Amino acid sequence: LPTTVILKERNPSKADNYENEIDTYLHLRPLQGTHIPCLFGEVAVSYAKRMYQISQRPTPAILLEYIKGVSLSNLPTEELESPHLLGELKDMYNLLTKNGVVHGDPRLHNFPRVNNRIVPIDFEFSYHLPSDITNEDELKTLKGEIEKRVRQAKGVKLERLVSGPVIVNGLRVRKPSGTAIHNEQRGEGPGSSAT
Repeated sequence: LPTTVILKERNPSKADNYENEIDTYLHLRPLQGTHIPCLFGEVAVSYAKRMYQISQRPTPAILLEYIKGVSLSNLPTEELESPHLLGELKDMYNLLTKNGVVHGDPRLHNFPRVNNRIVPIDFEFSYHLPSDITNEDELKTLKGEIEKRVRQAKGVKLERLVSGPVIVNGLRVRKPSGTAIHNEQRGEGPGSSAT
């Protein structure tokens, strides 16, 4: 085993998710270590006192490869807007589709970027993909999350740059206190600028 691994314990209230994740890793065995983390195996963990441990019996857990990457939720805005990133996402989802799996949890923190490649992690909510369907809807959801984060990041930058009223198309627009100014809030279309 490597010196650093991920230990994911089974939460008794989410036992189905735990079993589902194991099943998905086994189904995607040919992708382990290259496109998804390796599943090293299942172990039993014992603690003197543990939040989820109802009895003294050991808690089932899985050992997974630790992915040394940066999650999409922590990437700089410039990288999130890169067309290369969109290509990496499409490649990753095409691979999942080809192998008949829907990830099931398209949130940015579940997709670290490693060496210009997206590696999906956390398959607790995944399921088998019917042969006549693709992962297109989930890809759209993830792209929407990226666009939302980019807008938020730009809103924060605007808030720092714009301290007083903003003039838009000759009209004075007041910024609500404690909020960032977004194009949607000002009623501007794409490519408009405030002066």
